[in-house]
Amino acid sequence: MKTETLIVGGGLSGLYAATRLLEQERDFLLLEGRDRFGGRIRSEVPGNQEGSHISSAFDLGPTWFWPDQPRMARLLGELGIESFQQFNNGASRYEDPQRGVETFRSPGMTPVSLRVAGGMARVIDALAARLPAERLRRSSQVREIAKNGTKLEILTQNEDETQVIEAERVLLALPPRLALRSIDLIPALPQDLCDALIAIPTWMAGHAKVVAVYDRPFWREQGLSGHAFSHVGPAMEIHDASPPEGPGALFGFLGIPAEQRKGIDPEVLRSAAIAQFERLFGPEAARPNSLFLKDWIEDPLTATADDLAPLTSHPRYGLPPAAQKIWDRQLVFCATEAASHQGGFLEGALVAAEEATP
Repeated sequence: MKTETLIVGGGLSGLYAATRLLEQERDFLLLEGRDRFGGRIRSEVPGNQEGSHISSAFDLGPTWFWPDQPRMARLLGELGIESFQQFNNGASRYEDPQRGVETFRSPGMTPVSLRVAGGMARVIDALAARLPAERLRRSSQVREIAKNGTKLEILTQNEDETQVIEAERVLLALPPRLALRSIDLIPALPQDLCDALIAIPTWMAGHAKVVAVYDRPFWREQGLSGHAFSHVGPAMEIHDASPPEGPGALFGFLGIPAEQRKGIDPEVLRSAAIAQFERLFGPEAARPNSLFLKDWIEDPLTATADDLAPLTSHPRYGLPPAAQKIWDRQLVFCATEAASHQGGFLEGALVAAEEATP
């Protein structure tokens, strides 16, 4: 099989790159290793709901974008998807090992973050729906990319079946360190370049997120915003995850380092999260209708062993100069970590896709 451009990865950057190539009337094929599109974007609908109303999906991956990120706003407008402001009204909670739970007034996020109505996965579904089905493949993992003269030969695997695809160029819509750890490149890249690419942290790979869903956002009735910080845990930072209408939800980022979480039973983490929500928001928080826990370090199509080291701040993303001309620019990195600006954000995924498909 032959194609002009092979896109590896069906997250936001890969699907947006495919959309741009379709608009440019260029030939392409997109491969996604998972059985779903979205990559680190994942929205869950509680199983006890009747149907799947768009307001009742909850994000286990990226949740926010911001007013200074015009590409996300423009894309949502093109797809006809609404956004809304993160709820911040009311008092916040703080949990300390010595003083217990305290209440304080907080101005909330500045600038105010924005969320997608119905969950971020709506963006993924809408982009995929615009692309020809015959140009999209799920459950197809790339094992090897070899440069053979002016062409690239890509070895793919789907369950027990392997296939070689010939392409003029490959867009790696994967985090650089994941790509280098999971795909054999022939010839191998220079060691200093490999080291530089593996040193680029994969955003969210070390994160774990818990979401509790309730009948309603009852904490608002207490004058609380749903926002909390904790030095007790397991969640270190908690926010209101409720949709504009319908059920209520709280989500938290777990503060236990990824390496330590690997030895903890997920059920223990779930129980500890519910107990923490009860301490912070009262007895009703102990009885969620649904509880989701997603530990991205356990996802082999997101994280590698390199991601066990915790991040202390938002990394400075972007590629080293040598990574921008691999194999006469036939091999191009285009995940959010490769973006020249806004790296690590959803906006960065769009920037990287634009830069890879000028």
